[in-house]
Amino acid sequence: MSLSLLVSIAYAEKFSADLYLGYGSTKEAYDSTGKSDTIGGSYSVLNLALGGKYYVFAPELGPKIYIGGKFGFTQNQLSNGGSTSSGFSPQYLSLLLGGSYLFVNGKVGFQLDLGPEMDFNSNKIQNSDRQNAILVGLGANVPFMAGLGDFHASFDYVYTLSKTENNITYDNGDYISFVFGGGYKVGLAELVSLSFGLDIVYWNKTKGDSNSFWQEDANNLSLVPYFKYKTGPLSIWAKLGAKYGWFGEYTYSGISIMGKNSLKTLLGFTIGLNVSY
Repeated sequence: MSLSLLVSIAYAEKFSADLYLGYGSTKEAYDSTGKSDTIGGSYSVLNLALGGKYYVFAPELGPKIYIGGKFGFTQNQLSNGGSTSSGFSPQYLSLLLGGSYLFVNGKVGFQLDLGPEMDFNSNKIQNSDRQNAILVGLGANVPFMAGLGDFHASFDYVYTLSKTENNITYDNGDYISFVFGGGYKVGLAELVSLSFGLDIVYWNKTKGDSNSFWQEDANNLSLVPYFKYKTGPLSIWAKLGAKYGWFGEYTYSGISIMGKNSLKTLLGFTIGLNVSY
C-alpha cells in the first residue's frame, strides 16, 4: 500500500476531545471609514478552551451525527499607562448538535454566556458580549489529489439574545462569518502527516440597539495561516489567529487586511491538541 493511501485512512471516530490555548494583542483599530489608527494603548486576550464530541450515529459509510460542547475561559486586558482586566475567568459554555455526510457538515447549538460584568469601580472589564446566543453553521470540505489536498468553506450565523441588566435591555447585534481556504497534506510515515494551508476569514456584526455598548455595525477581513501534525488518533495544530474577546469572540481574526469598527489584528496565535477514538 502506498504512503499516500496510508495517511489518508481515517479513523472510525466515535469520540474526540480538544484543548486549545490562544493569545492575541493589538494596538490598532479600524474606524467607521475603514481607516486604521492607534487605540492609545494595547488590547490583549488570553484564551483557553476545552471541548468534546460524541458521535451518537457513526457508521463507516453514510451520515454521522454528534453531540458536543465547549467550555471557554479568557482574559481581556486594556493597557494605557495603567491596566484594566477581566481577570482569567469563564467566558462561555456551548452545546452543539451536528452532523456530516460526504463533503458537507452542519451544526446548531446554544451558547451560554458566562462572562463577568464590567465594573469600573474595581477596574474590571468584561470578556464577552454578555449575551447568550443561538449558533448555526454549514460547511463543506472537498478533497483533491487522492485526499492530499482540500478546499473548504464554512458559513456561521450567531443570533444573540437580548440581555436585561439593571432594568436595561440591550442587544449588541448578531454575527455572520465566512471562511474560505485550502490546504495540502504531506505524508511523513505510516499514519503520520503534516498539513498546512491558509484561510480567508470575513465576519460582520450587525448594528446594536440604542442601549448597547457596541452600537455600530462592524466587519473584518483577515488571513489565517495554519498547520496540523497528525499521528494516529492524536493531532496538534496551530494557526496565526485568535478570538478577541468581546471585540470578536465568535470567530478567529488573523492578519487583518481591512475592517470597519473592529480591531486591526496582526499578532495572534492559537495552538490546539485533539484526540479522537
